[in-house]
Amino acid sequence: MENFYPERLLEFKNNFSVKIISGVRGVGKTTLLEDFTERLRSEDVPAEEIIFVDCAEDKRLRDFQSLYEFVSAKTSDFEKFFLLLDDVDCVAECEKAINALFVGTPAEIYVTCSSEQLAEKISVLLPDNCDVLKMYPPSFAEYVKDFPSEDALQSYLHFGGLLRVFDVDKKILPALLRGTAYEIMFDIVERNSLQKAELFRVIVQTLAQNVGRPVSLNKISDVLSCSRIAFRHYLDCGEELFRKIPRFDIKTGNTLIGGEKFYCVDNGILSALATVDEVALMENAVCIELLRRGYDVSCGRFGAMNVSFVAERDGEKTFIQVFDGKNSIRRNTRPLRAIDDANKFLITLKPEKTFGDVRNVTLQEFLLTL
Repeated sequence: MENFYPERLLEFKNNFSVKIISGVRGVGKTTLLEDFTERLRSEDVPAEEIIFVDCAEDKRLRDFQSLYEFVSAKTSDFEKFFLLLDDVDCVAECEKAINALFVGTPAEIYVTCSSEQLAEKISVLLPDNCDVLKMYPPSFAEYVKDFPSEDALQSYLHFGGLLRVFDVDKKILPALLRGTAYEIMFDIVERNSLQKAELFRVIVQTLAQNVGRPVSLNKISDVLSCSRIAFRHYLDCGEELFRKIPRFDIKTGNTLIGGEKFYCVDNGILSALATVDEVALMENAVCIELLRRGYDVSCGRFGAMNVSFVAERDGEKTFIQVFDGKNSIRRNTRPLRAIDDANKFLITLKPEKTFGDVRNVTLQEFLLTL
């Protein structure tokens, strides 16, 4: 696990807030919470003041009322305690219990969840009292540190970082990835009580097949012959696996409506769900890396020209074009050259000569250093 996540979680400690750790199943949320528990013990926090609840295993806790009563009964005499709720998605309407515990008990609350929807619900209930830590599968920097090889980049592009088993025979990796992808999908279907598992599978695979392309959600729902309401609900559930990236008009500074793109949280899961070309894999890796580093990401539009990504952090924008391998370097850098800004990068697989004030970095350099 990158040091970033434990250090970030420690930054939230003692904040008057609910700390939400979200991320796809298997990304390491439970490990992070367990490590944080050990850290509390090492700081001499009394064991009885650390309440760790595995919501997936404790069958008594299946609704918000039972969770609230369970915690209240254990902590009624405490002046302060740490409440760590793992896999809180398993508790129906758990956001109500979290809200009540935050308001009515002297608790410092940490929760893990796979559902982006749930993280948003909690944030809406406590808009000024939430800290969200979004976890992503291991980065290329982590992978290459543990498994250095000449084909490290290609392996990462196709197999991602979620499984952490790059030393196994690559012949069986696709099967392992498919199994992992379908386990995650089954978990989402179960947790959200989705009645049409096949519809969910088709929606997820459609998003995967169209990674890096503008998506018309209404058109997809029409093709699948399902109601817009049902489609939107199933699509929201799929946000555990995909991130919806809005379009941004660079000239006007406005967010555009429609034509959003979707990117998968892990390249290996993407490869397991659909067959996509190398450019789509490159774009997916770049997008998720930007999100991992805490950027707000959008897909840029400059007049009639497209820019792969506009990444903003701390008020500063960075413009990134991923080389499509089809058009010339001059054509690929044209929209970047038209933008009056210093932070402009063309990302390629191998070093290339660029034009104007556009800087070229290889994908490997970007994933490791930029």
